[in-house]
Amino acid sequence: MKKLILNLIIALFLFIGCTTEKNDGIEGVWKMIYAEWVLDDSTTFYVPQEIEGGQIKAWLNGYVVLAGECKFDSVSKAKLKLYTNDSSSYDSSSGSYEAAAYSLNGNKYEETFIYHDWTAPEGMTMYGILEINNDTLIQKFPADGNWNLVENYHTEIYVRLE
Repeated sequence: MKKLILNLIIALFLFIGCTTEKNDGIEGVWKMIYAEWVLDDSTTFYVPQEIEGGQIKAWLNGYVVLAGECKFDSVSKAKLKLYTNDSSSYDSSSGSYEAAAYSLNGNKYEETFIYHDWTAPEGMTMYGILEINNDTLIQKFPADGNWNLVENYHTEIYVRLE
């Protein structure tokens, strides 16, 4: 079932990429080139330095989809085990997917999850800060309901795919 969902999301990316005109806004397909995922004061993961793989996000008409795969190296698996007391589910690779409704007002960004493979329940809203500069998108999250970033927030950097 998980592979079917990932295949459908990939097909959607291809469709969006082939039918969406290039614009200066968020709509389109974006590839993650860097991530800094801060879990607590002593646990931070870096993509691609510690975790191979990546993800692609596509925004269109108020919806966003994400698909990706991460391969955890021995350092990242050890950090994950310290953080969760269990890294068994991350022995080789971990696929990720998401579908959400989104809104963007200036740089204030909201995603309300429809599907999520990680810990976010359906209907949960995630707040963050999103900046677009030409073909580069920087997303920082989570933030509180007033768009103040929490102490241990994540940063993801994407480039627009043509």
